[in-house]
Amino acid sequence: MSDTPNNNPPREDFRIWQQNLRKSSHAWEHILRSLDPNEFDLACIQEPFLNPVNLANASNLRTYWDVLYPSDHHTSPNCMQVIILVKKHLSKNNWHIIPIKSSNVMALEFTRTFSKVRVYNIYNPCNSDRTVH
Repeated sequence: MSDTPNNNPPREDFRIWQQNLRKSSHAWEHILRSLDPNEFDLACIQEPFLNPVNLANASNLRTYWDVLYPSDHHTSPNCMQVIILVKKHLSKNNWHIIPIKSSNVMALEFTRTFSKVRVYNIYNPCNSDRTVH
């Protein structure tokens, strides 16, 4: 990630990084190095690497990103399979969390100039289809 100011004109597009980390600390470190907030607005992560207190953290993560957890994260943190990172520069007046009672599904709604867009982050285990029921 670059700490130099971005002198490019504002983008009209909306870019999403999506990745299943398989709970790997190496994959998490790769994301922290590669997920450029000048290039991406949102990151939908499945099977995130979490620290011993079940949080996704790193020293530079919260500088650029808001980390969102499923609504039941604090009641069943060991079952959580998804997180969403939202670029801090996106106005919180233009997006909100859609409440879903699942540790495998999260959703956000973004309000743009003339439309609304919903983004879903879904983890579906390979050996089950219970997420879709």
